[in-house]
Amino acid sequence: MRKLTSSEFDQLPIKGKGRSSIVFNSLINLKEGEALLIERKDWNRKAGPSTLVRYIEKKHDMKFICGALEGGKGWAVKRMETIKREAQKQKPVVKSEKQEEKEIISKDNLQLKSELILFYLSRIAIHKIERIEDTLKATIMHFWKEDKKLLEQYLNEIIMSLQDQGHIVIENDKTYIPLRNSKI
Repeated sequence: MRKLTSSEFDQLPIKGKGRSSIVFNSLINLKEGEALLIERKDWNRKAGPSTLVRYIEKKHDMKFICGALEGGKGWAVKRMETIKREAQKQKPVVKSEKQEEKEIISKDNLQLKSELILFYLSRIAIHKIERIEDTLKATIMHFWKEDKKLLEQYLNEIIMSLQDQGHIVIENDKTYIPLRNSKI
């Protein structure tokens, strides 16, 4: 037994945990900028060494360039700069109170829109032909806690969207469900 200097220790090919192959150990011990030639006789797996290289990149925070040589003589692998995990990890997003309020408002608006659609479709199904003005009045009465301008805007969006899709027809400020789909 003898003492090693730090430079001697750095030169030693250290074996990894478990059953590591010579190629694996050689790749792990490569310094930045160093390259390795893997000959056919050194590689006895079905898949090429690129799979092992990608595994090492993910598990050991290293970056490599790997390519096959012409004529099937082997592969060349070069180690690039070290990947820094801290830089890759995104900082946790801290939501401000304004962002949280906007998310709550947008969820509330989606909920309101879906309730408006159901309300409108149930009214038009019951009344068959419905004046848009009567629908708006009934909507404001039903959703009396909500903003009137917002209700009118959403209702107009819903009616136009349903008309574009061919679910309703608008004639003389009246809406009705067509007997037959005319867009077929």
